[in-house]
Amino acid sequence: MTDNLKDYNQTLVEMLIGLFFYGMVITIIGFITSKCSWLYVLGSVVGLFLSVCLILNMYLTIDTALDMDSNSATKFMKKRTILRMVIILVVAAAGIQIHMYVFVGIILGIMGIKICAYMQPVIHRFRVKK
Repeated sequence: MTDNLKDYNQTLVEMLIGLFFYGMVITIIGFITSKCSWLYVLGSVVGLFLSVCLILNMYLTIDTALDMDSNSATKFMKKRTILRMVIILVVAAAGIQIHMYVFVGIILGIMGIKICAYMQPVIHRFRVKK
């Protein structure tokens, strides 16, 4: 399995590992604090799945933009950023319509992108030592 991981960008893999651990923590803590609400768990899973999709989209967008000229890359990056923002807004609005617990789970799941970006250097140091 580690041979297959070497084909991918190690930062991407480390961010996804961090997101997995963050997701476990927020899902368990949120489930307990929301008095065992499965609506929160649903929102959390949706938010984490969306986070994985957004991270992969960012990775592919940057990879594609690096092969373009400056003006085309700027336009491409702006379009993809707006697309990601619209998707986040649509999913969050749907979560509000379902239930507030779903919305909170979605937002905390999406915030995982920021958290795993901060966790990535720590995970990298841990993986390099092994």
